[in-house]
Amino acid sequence: MMPHARPQQFTRRRVLQVAGAGVALAAVPSVAAASTSSSPNNALSNTLTVRALPSARTTELDRTQNSLSATELRSTGFYLPAATALNIVVHQGSAVPSLVIGAPDADARPEFKASREYPLRLGRNTITDGGGGVVYLKLIGDTGQAKVSIGSQAQPMPYFVLGRTGEAEFQDQLDQRTTPYVEFVSPHAILTVERASALTFRAENHTALLSTYEEVIAIEDATSGYDGSAPEHARLVHPYYLVGYPSAITGVGAYATHGHMSFPPPIQDRMLTVEGLRTRGWGIYHELGHQHQQITYKPSSLTEVTVNIYSLAVNAVFAMKYGQQPRLHAPDAKTGLTPWQSAPGKLRSPGVDYGKTFDPYEKLVMFEQLRLAFGDGFWPSLHKLVRVERPYASDYTDEVLRLRNLVVLCSRTAGHDLSDFFRAWGVPVDADAIAQLAALHLTPPAADPSTIRE
Repeated sequence: MMPHARPQQFTRRRVLQVAGAGVALAAVPSVAAASTSSSPNNALSNTLTVRALPSARTTELDRTQNSLSATELRSTGFYLPAATALNIVVHQGSAVPSLVIGAPDADARPEFKASREYPLRLGRNTITDGGGGVVYLKLIGDTGQAKVSIGSQAQPMPYFVLGRTGEAEFQDQLDQRTTPYVEFVSPHAILTVERASALTFRAENHTALLSTYEEVIAIEDATSGYDGSAPEHARLVHPYYLVGYPSAITGVGAYATHGHMSFPPPIQDRMLTVEGLRTRGWGIYHELGHQHQQITYKPSSLTEVTVNIYSLAVNAVFAMKYGQQPRLHAPDAKTGLTPWQSAPGKLRSPGVDYGKTFDPYEKLVMFEQLRLAFGDGFWPSLHKLVRVERPYASDYTDEVLRLRNLVVLCSRTAGHDLSDFFRAWGVPVDADAIAQLAALHLTPPAADPSTIRE
């Protein structure tokens, strides 16, 4: 077993601040509110109500300045068999939603890999989807709600809702409901997996599992400065969506994209077990981190680096709480050195180049030095600064500008000129960055952050 860091390296203050003391756990409407309802001919089995939410892909991305969106899908707990005509009634006086069939990436058939969206109209609708799949509703707007009755052609799935479903009840559902998919829902997350995966890990305490997801999300949200102190700093109105996909893609493991994160079977033990999520869940935290990254200071070369600011925040808390191995104190298999031992000796060396000199975890030491130098509020404050000012619009491919933004925004957040710190790490600091920092009359910090060791 790899040695743990010294206990004093992860303080109680660190746990409370990073875990997001004051970050509200108010439920987002990931689940459509349901009440049993039947028509005289028993054609309809459930009536659901969903309220309109702003677009995750436009309104919310503009507010958060993030690079990837959360999901716009609203969980219903139903599955539609392939090529089955489904009756849907949108009741009078409602806003009009869309019906969405298929969890994204959950179907191994290429033609049904993406979800299919069907606009509805007031009154009776009949929808037939060739692939079948999990049934969702979607309602984008500033106001209003929809009341929708889903026909009995849709089958109830095994469906665990945190705080609503008991473990014995869920185990009965797994035995009695044989749909190809199973869904888990908490206030800020939806998990959809194949039945086989759910059965493999059915002995888990699912209340503990989903509660742990809420912990992970709260820590990453706190790192993003979602503290509710102003409307722009509220938590996302949509949930994060984790999908188990059935077969690996060559050269690709788990990944994140707009609307969801996908996890193949080899790592679903970390997705679907309490122990895995609490002690070996870095890959889960990492993909969730992609949905927290802000685009302004994220050049493509750092996409897989700054994402781990969020992973490391979870790791730090879970190291204390659940005994997880502190990632930057884990020895490299080849060198036997931890990132904290190997990276600092390379600073200010001739030809040092941040992109080439350091491995991915050594690169993360640079960002951790900034947190240690300027406090646990550093990253939340940077996120909030960007949301308030939205200071640098740019083309997604502009690597030079985004690296410059990183230097300038970190300096503004610290209240000091950090150009020397970034040069020590081999990050380019161009003339425009120097001019911006000079105009702000920032001075170097009294103590050099590059000398910090943990």
